[in-house]
Amino acid sequence: MAAGDTFRAAARDQLEIWAERTGSEIVIDNDKKAQAPSVLSQAVKRGKREGFDVVLCDTSGRLHTNYGLMEELVSCKKVIAKALPGAPNEILLVLDGTTGLNMLQQAKEFNDVVGITGFILTKLDGTARGGCVVSVVDELGIPVKFVGVGEGVEDLQPFDAEAFVEAIFP
Repeated sequence: MAAGDTFRAAARDQLEIWAERTGSEIVIDNDKKAQAPSVLSQAVKRGKREGFDVVLCDTSGRLHTNYGLMEELVSCKKVIAKALPGAPNEILLVLDGTTGLNMLQQAKEFNDVVGITGFILTKLDGTARGGCVVSVVDELGIPVKFVGVGEGVEDLQPFDAEAFVEAIFP
Protein backbone atom coordinates (compact mmCIF):
# COMPACT_ATOMS: atom_id res chain seq x y z
CA MET A 1 0.00 0.00 0.00
CA ALA A 2 1.11 3.52 -0.72
CA ALA A 3 -0.09 6.28 1.60
CA GLY A 4 -0.42 9.01 -1.01
CA ASP A 5 -2.89 11.11 0.96
CA THR A 6 -0.31 13.57 2.22
CA PHE A 7 -2.87 16.25 3.11
CA ARG A 8 -4.91 14.75 5.94
CA ALA A 9 -2.94 13.97 9.08
CA ALA A 10 -5.18 11.02 9.97
CA ALA A 11 -5.10 9.49 6.47
CA ARG A 12 -1.67 7.91 6.90
CA ASP A 13 -2.66 6.52 10.28
CA GLN A 14 -5.86 5.05 8.82
CA LEU A 15 -3.97 3.36 5.99
CA GLU A 16 -1.38 2.01 8.42
CA ILE A 17 -4.21 0.39 10.40
CA TRP A 18 -5.61 -1.17 7.20
CA ALA A 19 -2.17 -2.42 6.20
CA GLU A 20 -1.85 -4.09 9.60
CA ARG A 21 -5.35 -5.60 9.39
CA THR A 22 -4.67 -7.06 5.94
CA GLY A 23 -1.05 -8.06 6.52
CA SER A 24 0.14 -5.66 3.81
CA GLU A 25 3.36 -3.70 3.50
CA ILE A 26 3.02 0.08 3.45
CA VAL A 27 5.06 2.96 2.07
CA ILE A 28 4.56 6.28 3.86
CA ASP A 29 6.02 9.78 3.64
CA ASN A 30 8.82 9.68 6.16
CA ASP A 31 9.53 13.41 6.22
CA LYS A 32 5.86 14.47 6.45
CA LYS A 33 6.47 16.95 3.61
CA ALA A 34 6.56 14.46 0.76
CA GLN A 35 4.20 14.92 -2.15
CA ALA A 36 1.83 12.15 -3.21
CA PRO A 37 3.62 11.40 -6.52
CA SER A 38 6.87 10.81 -4.64
CA VAL A 39 5.27 8.37 -2.18
CA LEU A 40 3.51 6.47 -4.98
CA SER A 41 6.69 6.26 -7.05
CA GLN A 42 8.61 4.83 -4.08
CA ALA A 43 5.87 2.27 -3.47
CA VAL A 44 5.67 1.09 -7.08
CA LYS A 45 9.47 0.82 -7.32
CA ARG A 46 9.54 -1.16 -4.10
CA GLY A 47 6.74 -3.41 -5.30
CA LYS A 48 8.60 -4.07 -8.54
CA ARG A 49 11.91 -4.68 -6.73
CA GLU A 50 10.34 -7.04 -4.17
CA GLY A 51 8.04 -8.83 -6.60
CA PHE A 52 4.68 -7.75 -5.16
CA ASP A 53 1.60 -8.82 -7.11
CA VAL A 54 -0.31 -5.62 -6.33
CA VAL A 55 0.58 -2.12 -5.19
CA LEU A 56 -2.49 -0.26 -3.97
CA CYS A 57 -1.98 3.51 -4.17
CA ASP A 58 -4.26 5.71 -2.09
CA THR A 59 -4.35 9.27 -3.39
CA SER A 60 -6.85 10.65 -0.89
CA GLY A 61 -10.31 12.06 -0.96
CA ARG A 62 -10.02 14.88 -3.46
CA LEU A 63 -12.45 17.53 -4.48
CA HIS A 64 -13.08 17.35 -8.21
CA THR A 65 -13.44 21.12 -8.16
CA ASN A 66 -9.90 21.72 -6.84
CA TYR A 67 -7.66 22.19 -9.89
CA GLY A 68 -4.37 21.78 -7.99
CA LEU A 69 -5.37 18.47 -6.45
CA MET A 70 -6.66 17.15 -9.75
CA GLU A 71 -3.40 18.11 -11.48
CA GLU A 72 -1.53 16.23 -8.78
CA LEU A 73 -3.51 13.12 -9.77
CA VAL A 74 -2.15 13.49 -13.29
CA SER A 75 1.36 13.62 -11.81
CA CYS A 76 0.62 10.52 -9.72
CA LYS A 77 -0.45 8.60 -12.81
CA LYS A 78 2.67 9.72 -14.71
CA VAL A 79 5.15 8.70 -12.00
CA ILE A 80 3.48 5.30 -11.63
CA ALA A 81 3.74 4.72 -15.40
CA LYS A 82 7.37 5.83 -15.34
CA ALA A 83 8.20 3.47 -12.46
CA LEU A 84 6.36 0.55 -14.08
CA PRO A 85 5.60 0.76 -17.81
CA GLY A 86 1.97 -0.12 -18.52
CA ALA A 87 0.85 0.83 -15.05
CA PRO A 88 -1.48 1.75 -13.50
CA ASN A 89 -3.51 -1.32 -14.37
CA GLU A 90 -6.62 -0.06 -12.58
CA ILE A 91 -7.79 3.38 -11.53
CA LEU A 92 -10.69 2.99 -9.16
CA LEU A 93 -12.77 5.89 -7.94
CA VAL A 94 -14.46 5.47 -4.59
CA LEU A 95 -18.00 6.87 -4.68
CA ASP A 96 -19.91 7.53 -1.48
CA GLY A 97 -23.35 5.91 -1.73
CA THR A 98 -24.86 8.88 0.11
CA THR A 99 -23.61 11.46 -2.42
CA GLY A 100 -26.66 11.75 -4.62
CA LEU A 101 -26.76 13.49 -7.98
CA ASN A 102 -23.35 15.14 -7.56
CA MET A 103 -21.90 11.65 -8.08
CA LEU A 104 -22.18 11.91 -11.88
CA GLN A 105 -20.33 15.21 -12.15
CA GLN A 106 -17.65 13.97 -9.76
CA ALA A 107 -17.14 10.78 -11.78
CA LYS A 108 -17.01 12.72 -15.08
CA GLU A 109 -14.35 15.08 -13.75
CA PHE A 110 -12.13 12.29 -12.41
CA ASN A 111 -12.57 10.24 -15.57
CA ASP A 112 -11.62 13.19 -17.76
CA VAL A 113 -8.46 13.76 -15.73
CA VAL A 114 -7.11 10.23 -15.14
CA GLY A 115 -9.31 7.73 -16.96
CA ILE A 116 -11.27 5.71 -14.41
CA THR A 117 -11.45 1.93 -15.00
CA GLY A 118 -13.98 1.13 -12.28
CA PHE A 119 -15.89 2.32 -9.25
CA ILE A 120 -16.07 1.26 -5.63
CA LEU A 121 -19.43 2.20 -4.16
CA THR A 122 -19.26 2.64 -0.37
CA LYS A 123 -21.47 3.34 2.64
CA LEU A 124 -24.15 0.88 1.61
CA ASP A 125 -24.43 -0.45 5.16
CA GLY A 126 -26.87 2.23 6.27
CA THR A 127 -29.92 3.75 4.65
CA ALA A 128 -28.05 4.80 1.49
CA ARG A 129 -28.82 2.70 -1.53
CA GLY A 130 -26.45 4.34 -4.01
CA GLY A 131 -29.05 4.44 -6.77
CA CYS A 132 -27.42 7.42 -8.47
CA VAL A 133 -24.58 5.15 -9.52
CA VAL A 134 -26.90 3.68 -12.15
CA SER A 135 -26.81 6.95 -14.10
CA VAL A 136 -23.03 7.19 -13.64
CA VAL A 137 -22.45 3.71 -15.08
CA ASP A 138 -24.94 4.35 -17.88
CA GLU A 139 -23.46 7.72 -18.82
CA LEU A 140 -19.77 6.81 -18.59
CA GLY A 141 -19.81 3.09 -19.38
CA ILE A 142 -17.51 2.38 -16.44
CA PRO A 143 -18.42 -0.57 -14.21
CA VAL A 144 -18.87 -0.76 -10.47
CA LYS A 145 -16.30 -3.33 -9.39
CA PHE A 146 -16.73 -3.41 -5.60
CA VAL A 147 -19.14 -2.29 -2.90
CA GLY A 148 -18.42 -1.37 0.68
CA VAL A 149 -21.04 -2.56 3.12
CA GLY A 150 -19.28 -1.95 6.43
CA GLU A 151 -15.98 -1.25 8.15
CA GLY A 152 -14.36 -4.69 8.12
CA VAL A 153 -11.96 -6.24 5.63
CA GLU A 154 -14.67 -8.66 4.51
CA ASP A 155 -17.06 -5.76 3.91
CA LEU A 156 -15.41 -4.79 0.62
CA GLN A 157 -17.17 -7.15 -1.75
CA PRO A 158 -17.27 -7.75 -5.49
CA PHE A 159 -20.20 -5.94 -7.07
CA ASP A 160 -23.24 -8.10 -7.79
CA ALA A 161 -25.63 -6.25 -10.13
CA GLU A 162 -28.64 -8.45 -9.36
CA ALA A 163 -28.26 -8.10 -5.60
CA PHE A 164 -27.78 -4.34 -6.02
CA VAL A 165 -31.00 -3.94 -8.02
CA GLU A 166 -32.91 -6.09 -5.54
CA ALA A 167 -31.66 -3.90 -2.69
CA ILE A 168 -32.82 -0.73 -4.46
CA PHE A 169 -36.18 -2.17 -5.55
CA PRO A 170 -37.09 -4.81 -2.95
